[in-house]
Amino acid sequence: MGNTGVGMLLGDLSVKAMWLQFLGVIILGIAIWYGVNRSGRLRRSERAQLDQNTEAAQRRDDPQKPLAR
Repeated sequence: MGNTGVGMLLGDLSVKAMWLQFLGVIILGIAIWYGVNRSGRLRRSERAQLDQNTEAAQRRDDPQKPLAR
């Protein structure tokens, strides 16, 4: 980068830091998108097993609590 545009205003090092920050934001955004996209997808059998395990744990913790269903 020469002494034109933003490079002239901020200096060459600042432009490189700005591009690195921009690249970091993109990489972080992709990682967050991937994590959100992959989470929360359980098959019907997995969801049923999770619900059964949750109810069993709740009954174990508080036997007097009425069943949800």
